Amino acid sequence: MTLFDIPALDDVHTAAPQLDVLPGRCVPYAMAAGEGERHELGGQLITIIARPEDTGGQFGAAYVYGGKGIETPFLAHDREHRFLYVTDGRLQVWLPGESHLLVPGDSVTVPAGTPYAYRMLAHRTRFLSWLTVGDGHRWSQATGRVTQSHVFDAAAAPMSDARQSELADRFGIRFHDLEKKDLPAVTGTALPSGESPYVLQAGEGDRWASLDQLNTYLARPRNTGGTYFAMHTMGGKSAYIPRHFHREHTENFFCIEGRILLHANGREILLTKGDFLHAPAGTIHSFAFDSHDTQMLGLLTTGVFEKFFEYMNTPTDAHVHTEGGDTAFPAEGFARARAELDLEVVGPPPARGDGR
Repeated sequence: MTLFDIPALDDVHTAAPQLDVLPGRCVPYAMAAGEGERHELGGQLITIIARPEDTGGQFGAAYVYGGKGIETPFLAHDREHRFLYVTDGRLQVWLPGESHLLVPGDSVTVPAGTPYAYRMLAHRTRFLSWLTVGDGHRWSQATGRVTQSHVFDAAAAPMSDARQSELADRFGIRFHDLEKKDLPAVTGTALPSGESPYVLQAGEGDRWASLDQLNTYLARPRNTGGTYFAMHTMGGKSAYIPRHFHREHTENFFCIEGRILLHANGREILLTKGDFLHAPAGTIHSFAFDSHDTQMLGLLTTGVFEKFFEYMNTPTDAHVHTEGGDTAFPAEGFARARAELDLEVVGPPPARGDGR
């Protein structure tokens, strides 16, 4: 059994966020785009930005970057969910009984044990890969080769089937001898009622609005066995929210577009496209959007904080945020969230530039 270094909450409160370094223990840290452990894997560059030892064993995360024609066979993960979010290029994905062409903003949720495959269709295709354990990325580390490059090797030979299956058992990966057929898309426009594989097109999902922001659930706890949920937030320039921390869950911030200010344990950190910040339980934090039309992907583990966005927002059919509305924090919803959810407010919003 692997033991992880998970500091007490009081110790996390005072831990200065580390920058561009995988800390090896569950403390706050930020990674700029391109930073992380990089491995070349048959024409794909795997940039690992979170390992199980950095997250207390809660998840692993990586960017996968490759060229046109790079593909995988059908594979499945025995013991972990996988979530993919396309940021660049085009990606074809096969799930049981359907196939999809994905563009930036589209996502895929794959429960444990589900066979799936993908093929990159554009010369520069990139996606975020989230695994609820991180074993799949460990397999990439063990199978590929370490590189200092920030681009994939376009001349690399594809991985052989024998090489891909090597060590697979050790990391809970199963390969399936299935044919890739072009099939009609079945999912794509709504979240399923339970834990089943699905694609969600950009702009689709359960949408809630307030504070001149649009919040969209890309995956709810019911879709992930309660292990995490995914929230896409878009909006214009905004003020910081009150400083707070969580006792039971971890929040992870990915900048998709624009500029995001994160205030973590007294330090202000600017995130731009491709940057990431990990705020484990105990991290005193706040955030603000620092440019117009900013987009942020939040992955929260576990699912205990799901209702916060419903308490603080109202349901909407809109696909973009509004401008010029009421940006005051909704008092009733915030009071309910503080009373019922994993939320400890410790102070007013920080001033912009404080802690820079």
